[in-house]
Amino acid sequence: MAFTEMAYKALQDIVGSENVSNDPAICQAYSRVQWLPSGVLQRERCGLAMRPACVVMPGSTQEVQRILQVANRYTFPFVPRGSGFTFSAFPTLAGTIVIDPKRMDRIIELNEKDMYAVIEPYVSFVGLQAEAMKCGLYTPTPLAGSQVSCLANYSWHGAYGNSWITGIGAQNLLGFELVLPDGEVVRSGSMACPGAGSFWNDGPGPDLRGFLRSGMFGHAGGMGVVTKISCKLWPYAGPAEFPAEGTANMKFSSSLGENWKWYMIKFPLKYPEQEEQELRKSAELFYEMGRAEIGEVATHLAQQFLYTYSSVTKQDLFDNMKNDVFPSGFCVVALQGKTSPDQLAYEDRVLHDIVKKVGGIFVKEDEPAYQVWIKRAANEWIRFGNAQRLSRASDCFSIGSSNVDSIDQIVYEILESNKVGRDLLKNEGLGKDFVQPLSMNGGWISPQEYGYWCLHTTDVFPEQAVDQCNQAIEIIGKVTKSQFERRSAAAAIHMIGPAYDLFGPMMGDVHLIVKGLKREFDPGNLSNPGYATRPDVVTPEELAKMMGH
Repeated sequence: MAFTEMAYKALQDIVGSENVSNDPAICQAYSRVQWLPSGVLQRERCGLAMRPACVVMPGSTQEVQRILQVANRYTFPFVPRGSGFTFSAFPTLAGTIVIDPKRMDRIIELNEKDMYAVIEPYVSFVGLQAEAMKCGLYTPTPLAGSQVSCLANYSWHGAYGNSWITGIGAQNLLGFELVLPDGEVVRSGSMACPGAGSFWNDGPGPDLRGFLRSGMFGHAGGMGVVTKISCKLWPYAGPAEFPAEGTANMKFSSSLGENWKWYMIKFPLKYPEQEEQELRKSAELFYEMGRAEIGEVATHLAQQFLYTYSSVTKQDLFDNMKNDVFPSGFCVVALQGKTSPDQLAYEDRVLHDIVKKVGGIFVKEDEPAYQVWIKRAANEWIRFGNAQRLSRASDCFSIGSSNVDSIDQIVYEILESNKVGRDLLKNEGLGKDFVQPLSMNGGWISPQEYGYWCLHTTDVFPEQAVDQCNQAIEIIGKVTKSQFERRSAAAAIHMIGPAYDLFGPMMGDVHLIVKGLKREFDPGNLSNPGYATRPDVVTPEELAKMMGH
C-alpha cells in the first residue's frame, strides 16, 4: 500500500485543493490520541506512523464515494474520522489518509411530529440538542461529552445519563446511509425506500443495523463511511434554551424549570463493608421504579463518578475526596413532568413511596453530597458539558470492566470485577500507582429502558505513562477473562478489534462472519485496516498476556 502524488491530485480534483492537505503540521494534529490507556500505548507503538499521509474533507456523500473509489484504484488505506475521540480513529500504518467529514455538518430534517432528526457526521450532540429543545424535544447526550459527533456515537455505541428512558445508541439509531469501502452506497430502514421517510428502523426497507454495529460497538470505520443517520428525539418539558450561569469550568445549571426535579438517595448502611447490600438495595429501587414506569433519569453512581464529574478543578477534586463529600455511592433520580406539572407531582408521590418501601433515605439539600452533585452536575447529565472531568484525576482513565445484563446480575458483575481488580492490586501490585480509591471501587449501574436491562462500568485511573497504561490494559484483560470464566454476558460488549478473535468462538463464530463480510466489501482491507479484524498495534503475545494466558 502506498499513497502517491498522483493519488493526492486525484483527491484535489474531487474536493478542491482547499479541502485536502498533506501539510505535516496539519497531519500531525490528526495523529493526536486522547487520554485512554490504549491510545497512549498506540501513540508509543506507532510514533510517526500515526501521522496520516493527508487529510481530505468531503462535503457530500458523492464526494465520499469518489474518495473511496480513488483509494481502491491506488490501493491506499483510509480511516473515517468523527470527532476523533476514540483510539480507533487514527492511522496505524504509514501512507494512510484520514477522511474528516467536518464540512458535512447539516441537520437535514428535524421532524417535530414524528420525533426524529436526519443528520450528517459533524452534527454534535450539543448542536442537535439546541435545535431540538426549541421544539420541545431533546436527545440523550453521552458521557463522552456533548461535543462529540451524534452520528459517530450512535453508529459506535453510546451510553447516556438518561438511558433509563432512551437506552443506548442502538435504540436511538433509526436508519443510516453508508458508503461501503468499494464506494457503493447502502441504506437501512425506511431511508432505503424513496419517499418513505426516515422515521423507522424496521421498515419499510431492510434493517441493516446488525451489519453496521456487528457485535455491539460497530467496526470503527472498518466497513466504510457513514454519511447520514436518522435518530430518535425524546419529549422535553424544560426551557427552550438550556439554562446555565458562569463561564468555562465554572458554568453551572441550577434548574430546568418547574417540570423537572432531581433527587439523591442513599441507604443506611456502612460503606464499604456493606457495599454489596447498598448495590442490591439500589437494584431493588430501580426495579420498583420500572414497575411503576416513572422517572427520566435513574442511575447509581459510584464514588469515582461522583467525585470526577462534579469537580471544577483538580484541586477541587482532591479536596472533595479529602473531605469525604461522597462517603459512598448514591442513586440519582430525575423526574420530568412531560405532560403537565400534575404528572411530576404524581411521580414524586410514587417515588417517595418506593424509597420508603426499599428502606432508602432522600439526601437533604443542605448535605454536602447534594450541594456538590445536584447543584453542580445533575443538569449536565441532560446536556453533558463536563465530560472532560472524568480524566481530571490522572489525565487518563479507562473503563475497568463493563457488561450488559439484568440489574441484579449487573450488581453481581460489579462486585466480582472489583474483587478481581483488588486482588491484582494486593497480590501482584497492578495499579498500585493509580489514583485511589477511585480505581476498582464501586460501579456505575445504568438501567436501560425502565430497567428492562442494564449496563455497568467501573473505572481505573492510571497516569499517562507507558508502564501504568500497560498495567491498566493487563487489569482490564484479566477482569474480562474472569467474566468469561464465569460465563458472563460481557461478550456482547467486547466484540471489536482483537476481541473478535478472542470471543468470536463463544458467540457463534461471529468473528468469521464479520471477517467474511470484510473480505466481501473490502477485499483490499483499505477501510481502517485492522477493523473489524485485529489491530496491528497489539501482538498475539501481548494479547495472551493481557488475558492471563
